[in-house]
Amino acid sequence: MNEDRRLPGWLLPVAGFLVVVALVASGLLRETPDLDPATPEGTVQAYLEAVFAGDQEAAAGYTERKCDSNLGPGTPTEGVSATLVSVDLTASNATVVVRLSQPSQDPLGGLSEYDEWFYLVNQDGTWVISQPVWPYYGVDC
Repeated sequence: MNEDRRLPGWLLPVAGFLVVVALVASGLLRETPDLDPATPEGTVQAYLEAVFAGDQEAAAGYTERKCDSNLGPGTPTEGVSATLVSVDLTASNATVVVRLSQPSQDPLGGLSEYDEWFYLVNQDGTWVISQPVWPYYGVDC
């Protein structure tokens, strides 16, 4: 009689597999929240969205030093994603740290991840990035 109540041996591994698939799918389908553009992290998000879209002119609009729309070659942005790590805020300055992930150049694949620091200043109530940052290092304005 106890034998009738036992679960089939394949049921537990199949259930575990389905749970893992559901967790991965929910992580991949998660939408990025829109941050308030009046905040330092919202400014960085808008800047990165412009960079990812290839809109160099819009990206330059979020920086303190206005350059022309030709900001330089930069870094390839295809497949890059960004995750907010931290925000350090004072009345007139902010530091926003973002973790950038992009497909690795390794032939075996994988991701390359690194943190980028964005330094912002508050100019008349608007947050702007105060220096050339990823992917426009070394651009002379």
